Amino acid sequence: MVHLLDLSGVYFEPLEPHLLRLLSERSGEPLFYLSQAFYGLLPRLKEEGPGVLEALFPGASRLYPLAFRRRPHAFPEPFFLVSDWPPPEGVSAFFHPEKVQALALALEALGLPPEGVRYWDDNPLWVERARALGVRAELFRP
Repeated sequence: MVHLLDLSGVYFEPLEPHLLRLLSERSGEPLFYLSQAFYGLLPRLKEEGPGVLEALFPGASRLYPLAFRRRPHAFPEPFFLVSDWPPPEGVSAFFHPEKVQALALALEALGLPPEGVRYWDDNPLWVERARALGVRAELFRP
């Protein structure tokens, strides 16, 4: 069995809270204000990458890799990462801004049928969507 792990939420702790906190600390802007701006930029961030964070303040894109915090879990082998977030430098993941498409890319690249993998995600919505593809999907509970 091959395991596919969600990049942000399973392999790494959820990215959004860490990134928002870093942006707030470095800019001096209130978290509430940055949250509104961040979620407005979210579709572009997923599509274009961390460079769009510069719209919040200069230098923000350099904070992106610092927001990734790896979980200290022993994950089942073999595993590959799937993500709707651009992975940080040095991390390989099947990436597409639409997570279901990222999952499909992984299946195609690995040459595996949906029933040949187990997908782990911390979000029940993505677990259900993966199951709709025929993938054995499990909810990750840290």
